[in-house]
Amino acid sequence: MNSDVFSHLYQFLGAYFNEDWMCEFESADDVVRSFLLDSSDEAVVGAREEINMLLMQSMGEEQLRDFLLKDMGACYCYWHEWPSGESWLKHVVVLLDGERQGSK
Repeated sequence: MNSDVFSHLYQFLGAYFNEDWMCEFESADDVVRSFLLDSSDEAVVGAREEINMLLMQSMGEEQLRDFLLKDMGACYCYWHEWPSGESWLKHVVVLLDGERQGSK
């Protein structure tokens, strides 16, 4: 798996969960909301679909963490707030779905 297969997710995580995200936002949920405000429907749908594709891979926690941090460029230590990467990603999907529907 690489950034070509997960191009929308790579753009979302790498750009929005960059090393300075904590200086710009109060919470990780605020980062997701910013992505929603700034992004096209295509980018949001693409990120959501790619998260769901990733979840279907049924990776172990260590492998998923490495993938998100190293391959996708995310600088968010979700394990400080969430029991697993899977639970956090499922939460992000809910935010992407709910916030987008609420804005229409």
